[in-house]
Amino acid sequence: MGEDRREEIQAYEESRETPEKKGEQERVPEPGKESQVQENTREAAEETQKQENSLEAAETEDDGSSYEFMKETIKAKPLDKKKIARQAGKLVGSGAVFGLAAALVFGALAPAFLEEARARKSAQEVQFQNSTEETEEEQEDTQEEEQEDTQEQTTIIQEMTPEDYQTLYADIFSTAQEAEKAIVTVTSSQNTQDWFQTPYESSISGLLVAESGEEYYILTEYRIVEKVDRIHVTFCDGKMIEARFQKADTNTGFAILKVPKSEVPAETQQAVAIAPLGESYNVRQGEPVLAIGCPMGYSDSVGYGIVTSTSNTVSKIDAEYGLITTDITGSSQGSGVIVNLDGEIIGIIAQSFANEDTQNLITGLSISDSRELIQTLSGNQDIIYMGITGENITSEISEKKGIPVGVFVEKVEVDSPAMQVGIQNGDVITEVNGEKVETVKGYQQQMKACKNGDTIKVKAMRQGTEGYVEVSFEVTLKAK
Repeated sequence: MGEDRREEIQAYEESRETPEKKGEQERVPEPGKESQVQENTREAAEETQKQENSLEAAETEDDGSSYEFMKETIKAKPLDKKKIARQAGKLVGSGAVFGLAAALVFGALAPAFLEEARARKSAQEVQFQNSTEETEEEQEDTQEEEQEDTQEQTTIIQEMTPEDYQTLYADIFSTAQEAEKAIVTVTSSQNTQDWFQTPYESSISGLLVAESGEEYYILTEYRIVEKVDRIHVTFCDGKMIEARFQKADTNTGFAILKVPKSEVPAETQQAVAIAPLGESYNVRQGEPVLAIGCPMGYSDSVGYGIVTSTSNTVSKIDAEYGLITTDITGSSQGSGVIVNLDGEIIGIIAQSFANEDTQNLITGLSISDSRELIQTLSGNQDIIYMGITGENITSEISEKKGIPVGVFVEKVEVDSPAMQVGIQNGDVITEVNGEKVETVKGYQQQMKACKNGDTIKVKAMRQGTEGYVEVSFEVTLKAK
């Protein structure tokens, strides 16, 4: 019994042996296999030694270069020049045939088309003399250069003889010769006769401002051609031709007449010239000028003097114009143009805009402010109309009087688009079509961008019991 117990304890202890011990016991080579393992190891070592000896021998023979690479060059396939030449020849030949055919067709048809297009364009296009108007930067540069030149000049006082004065004035008046080629005399007549059975006639100066392939366009005053039966134009060479009324502007009193070129003799067409319209933004006080046309109230009169002011303006319906005043003595009914010493027209005489106490001095509308209007009338285009007369409210005036900056409405025309939507005297227009306006000039530019029948949005400030409040309008514009 005790012996059986010992055998159980011994079996239990054998079962608790670790796997490592079992592995060691398993790795112990069997007695018969040890010599075979050693022999295999020796054979592997001998084989390795043989390979090393072989490698050393190869290195010795090759002087340290035991590797050799294959070198190979890839060449492109040679071009077939004959094939390329044949293809190029075919392409050039096809292009030549096509170009020759196109040239023949164009040569046959183009002259007729071009001639017809030129004739149509020249007959319809209204042409003006090229403007000499400068940009603001060019004007500033010119003024700076003139100031520098003035500083460098040295004044030399020399007594002038009567002959010197005669030469001087002859040179001055000769500068107006080119402008005088564009001056005409406009004569209107009515069928009503006086006691001596003579039709009533009136004469005034006119200006040849543009031409097309078929007609001449002449600027004059509306008062001379309103409600008349016949209108005649006398050119600089004395030839008289009947004219037709085209369009007028009641703001400025300007009107455009047309004369068919077919009725003007060839020698007269050679004698006349289109007026050289200059620019008036650079005109300064003291600048010498001439008044030509009918400044004294009768034909072919000339006056000489200087510019006395360029800062005055006149407000009209939906517009503002600059004035050029001079010390040239003239008639309250005078007409014509103001010319600088370069022979360029810088102002249109308009005595109706002169002050009451200076109507004996020549006053003109700035040509730079009138140019677009002249082109509109010559082209028989619409003059857009809202119907307010305004005044600038600058920031200084705004601070002093408490009025918002903008265009102060002085007057609203009866039955105008502005009156129809409720714009009133005293309103201050601040915005037109989403654009801020602070001056009448700015308002005028917005009107020029519109067309007849357009509906625009206008914002204004209106004074109430508690100060100014914003009011809005939608105005449908008309054409005058």
